[in-house]
Amino acid sequence: MPTRSTQPRHRRRAGASAALLAAVLAVGGAGLTAPAAVADTDPSPVRVNQIGYLTGADKVATVVTAGTTPRTWQLLTPSGTVAASGTTTVHGSDRASGDHLHHADFSSVTTAGTYTLSVDGVGRSVPFTISGSALYPDLGREALQYFYFHRMGTAVEGQYLQNPAHAHAALHPGDSSIPCYNNWCGSQRLNVKDSWADAGDFGIYPVNHAISAWTLLNLYERYPDAYPDGSLRIPENGNNRPDILDEVEFGSRFMSGMLPSTGLASHKVHNHVWSAFPLTSVDQENGLARSAMPPSTNATYAVARTNAQLARTLAPYDATRAAQLWASAEDAWTRAEAQPNVDYPNGTDAEGGGDYGDTGNSDDRYAAAAELYLTGLDRADSTTSSYRSAVTTSPHYREVGHFDWLEVAATGTLSLLSVDNDLPAADIAAMEANLRAEADAIASTIDAEGYPVPLPGDEPYPWGSNSSVVNRMLVLGVAYDTSDDDTYLRAMNRAMDYLMGNNAMRLSYVTGYGEYYETDTHDRWAWGKYPGTPYPRGWLSGGPNSDGGGDSATPLGRPAAKSYAPMNTAPDAWGSKENTINWNAPLAWTATFLNRTAPDLGGGNPNPGDTQPPTAPTLAATGVTATSVTLSWSGATDNVGVTGYDVYRDGVRVNSTPVVGTTFTDSGLSASTAYSYTVRARDAAGNVSSASPALRVTTEAGGGNPGPTGNVKVQYRNADSSATDNAIRPHLRIANTGTSALNLSTVTARYYFTRDGASSVNVFCDWAQIGCSNIRTNVVNLSTPVNGADAYVEISFTSGSVAAGQNTGDIQLRINKSDWSAFNEANDYSYGTGTSFADAPKIPAYTSGTLAWGTPAA
Repeated sequence: MPTRSTQPRHRRRAGASAALLAAVLAVGGAGLTAPAAVADTDPSPVRVNQIGYLTGADKVATVVTAGTTPRTWQLLTPSGTVAASGTTTVHGSDRASGDHLHHADFSSVTTAGTYTLSVDGVGRSVPFTISGSALYPDLGREALQYFYFHRMGTAVEGQYLQNPAHAHAALHPGDSSIPCYNNWCGSQRLNVKDSWADAGDFGIYPVNHAISAWTLLNLYERYPDAYPDGSLRIPENGNNRPDILDEVEFGSRFMSGMLPSTGLASHKVHNHVWSAFPLTSVDQENGLARSAMPPSTNATYAVARTNAQLARTLAPYDATRAAQLWASAEDAWTRAEAQPNVDYPNGTDAEGGGDYGDTGNSDDRYAAAAELYLTGLDRADSTTSSYRSAVTTSPHYREVGHFDWLEVAATGTLSLLSVDNDLPAADIAAMEANLRAEADAIASTIDAEGYPVPLPGDEPYPWGSNSSVVNRMLVLGVAYDTSDDDTYLRAMNRAMDYLMGNNAMRLSYVTGYGEYYETDTHDRWAWGKYPGTPYPRGWLSGGPNSDGGGDSATPLGRPAAKSYAPMNTAPDAWGSKENTINWNAPLAWTATFLNRTAPDLGGGNPNPGDTQPPTAPTLAATGVTATSVTLSWSGATDNVGVTGYDVYRDGVRVNSTPVVGTTFTDSGLSASTAYSYTVRARDAAGNVSSASPALRVTTEAGGGNPGPTGNVKVQYRNADSSATDNAIRPHLRIANTGTSALNLSTVTARYYFTRDGASSVNVFCDWAQIGCSNIRTNVVNLSTPVNGADAYVEISFTSGSVAAGQNTGDIQLRINKSDWSAFNEANDYSYGTGTSFADAPKIPAYTSGTLAWGTPAA
């Protein structure tokens, strides 16, 4: 047996994510009842990555115009200075979207800053950054939080969620004893408790779980330092085992239980009828009949490959559990080998879940053999040679191509390129050559399309087209790792441009990212709990689907890239707006990779050899009011110097840009409320410290901030965490604190702000639970400016009433200047940083002209 290395093949870097970027925005809110909140779409015909670009990356905007001659463009700073200019190139008609497109290439601009791109006679883009720091520093972690959110079999606790309102009791704890549908396995009952809900519903499917678990475990095997113990908000945090392994181990517990006493594994477990949408009662969901559907060969190979890979990665931390998983993996392999071509009998199951039909099993066998071979080699197991033979004699040996839950051969090869093994060097070289050929084809597709998408425009966009995008980005990432050819890294960043808004649908497909992002994905629990709470950040929406998903919301008969359901249609839009484990897993992989490789395209890290994080700060509260907490901390130390700090309230980051210095004021809080704070330090190499010891602070009961003096109060949350962009986005609610109905036509409220210039100001109602047609807004300029304000927006109502103890639901306002220049909200009287609704005494309200709530600016 050869000497075994403890490090994976081609592991590039051990550094953590680089510094935060201002353009990573907070998630928007919603109303109190269905339908879900409006997802904005970018009104500009000049499409960019709404977050931004690394200083050394390719920077190509897509311009929608019918013109057939080049247009002049200017890259503008916030003050209007022209930083660069040029002319577009005419792409012509885009196959996938039907749009007539130009491209504006400003890759030569490498000066960090905030910009807009203006194209003569066409329009101007949203603001974006060119950055010397990683663009998505938190996205990998947020994408991984998706999996804790979707745990079943155990209570999901608010302390580990982005939004505690999404907490719930255990879903389907009864999965510990599941019957077989129509008694296909006799009177046996299967124990499949502890899993991840597969998608927007609550089914569990081995074939889809296997590709998701593989992706996360491959991320770990290539970059074992990426998510160590203590890095994720999960209950297992602090058990001396990498958090990413803890998450996958929990979500995979059901897999062994899919095997009955003899024979093949059940193909899937789900309810006999589709779950309610939205789901508002856990007890109602848990009361639905639920069974294990008939077996299949590919599900059995899925059990084998997941358990083998998990046994390999867990072995250094839990030898006992690893041994159990290894035994289950070998058992599943033996069963599948005995019945190699049993396909799932579609149409013989209950109606409450998807089919995941698959009539090809040789790819599943190859992928499973690869994991069993690598684990057997690692364990010095006597069976290793048989698994090795299954790998090398497979028709898929050395194959690299498209992969998803249905076609998994490439995952076997990618594992062989990620983990040390004793295959011939010539075979490894052939795999790497095949990998580069596939990556070349992906990069060429991006170059050929009008929008930077790695999907050929002359083919339909499949269900989950965005998962195809991120899976192909993963291939580009591994190709870059094995070759150091930055063609692949540049292409990977351009594909991210597509997901972040440079696309035909005019929005970022990742929740919470960009100025215009998706907010209502097809998810029974998140959507049902969405009203009144921010939607989780970092979830990938399925994307355009021109193959047809069978739903009533995803439009057919349109160009492929525009076959995407409109806003507020999530319950009916499973064909295009669904979120799933096998889409968020590669999002986590690619976001993590882009953060780690940001220095290679100018994204920071002047010290690429430095992997030592700063010391953890020590935190104290130096000022507390009813609505704010001022924090200070001891300066962290680091060998290359600390560049900034991140402040977390109840586990959620509250600063939009790195805090320079050692103080921070968190405002917009609720009176008499306890909050828990931590701080992390970042250094110039992108390393992040451990969190400071948590500091618990309770705001004052009110003090000088008056509570309601009438029968009305205003609640507010900030829907745009950037205080220096060109929009103010206050989301408001008017609450009735009296004992009888409140006549809204008697109510006015005032949001105070500074205009920051002489340009006129416009106010828009983007969405309101009571309807924007019932809301009137008026900008009033103060004759004499006061502290924090030279104007206010007065909000009034044409009609309607609010019952005692109720509120209006969300009123989502947007304030812009006529010249689209930037505001500086940080010193505005009514401005707050809170992203959850809280009482807002600095937004006074009046009934019949009499002050009833709050304090006007003075």
